[in-house]
Amino acid sequence: MNEIYERCSIDSDRYVHDSDKKALKALTAIPGFTPLLRGFMKIWSERQLRIANMASNIKITEKQLPEYYDMLPPICHRLGIRVPELYLELDPSANAYTSGDNEPFIVLTSGLLETVPHEYIPTVLAHECGHIACHHVLYHTMGEMIINGAAQLLGFGSLISLPIQVAFYYWMRCSELSADRAAMVYDGCADKMIDICMRLAGADKDIGLNIDRNLFMAQAVEYKDMIKESAWNKTLEFLTISHSSHPFLAVRAYECNQWAKTKQFLRINSI
Repeated sequence: MNEIYERCSIDSDRYVHDSDKKALKALTAIPGFTPLLRGFMKIWSERQLRIANMASNIKITEKQLPEYYDMLPPICHRLGIRVPELYLELDPSANAYTSGDNEPFIVLTSGLLETVPHEYIPTVLAHECGHIACHHVLYHTMGEMIINGAAQLLGFGSLISLPIQVAFYYWMRCSELSADRAAMVYDGCADKMIDICMRLAGADKDIGLNIDRNLFMAQAVEYKDMIKESAWNKTLEFLTISHSSHPFLAVRAYECNQWAKTKQFLRINSI
């Protein structure tokens, strides 16, 4: 039997990031969030997203691009979730995303497959499966619609206050740290997640650059130290990232590297 399947499933409560929990609690406590959620659920249709995928993207299955589909079952076993539908989208941007609610699905872009080496795709999939395991997907879908303006088109844009927008962005960034940890739980180390951060930062697999992981980590530490130097630097960081749904890549790499040293990760990795 594949030794991956011999490893026990890990509950997301064991690795979800503290900032994820706190940010979600703060988001849902904002006055107006509950009416927004109710309005979203009345109008939004998960089936509509599935129709769009089936009509426009390539569904990856045991027979269609099986080299990618076969990566999913051991990941889902480790994270304790059902195997979601998987799609390939024509998009030059290196990206992967998860959407839906009761039947979540994952989409990989063609740009991602061009940027990230084949052996790192399971780590990307484990990150996306981490969003499912951590129950991020419904709120992520809401957040993405708020970000791209679809909420206005669907008619509930008037329910979106500035505090809710800011809180959604912040929680989405924090949720990425939990999903990164899910990938580490599957991989058993931080190295692959750090390497993916490097790839997305500029080390395209076809460029042939000799990028040093340790030097990238030193760069991340230098960045963290620079932000700590003054309140003004912290303010500049906030202004730069306040309308971003993902943390800075150097920060993600730093967080992965630090968590890999903790007793919490070592205990999980021993299971």
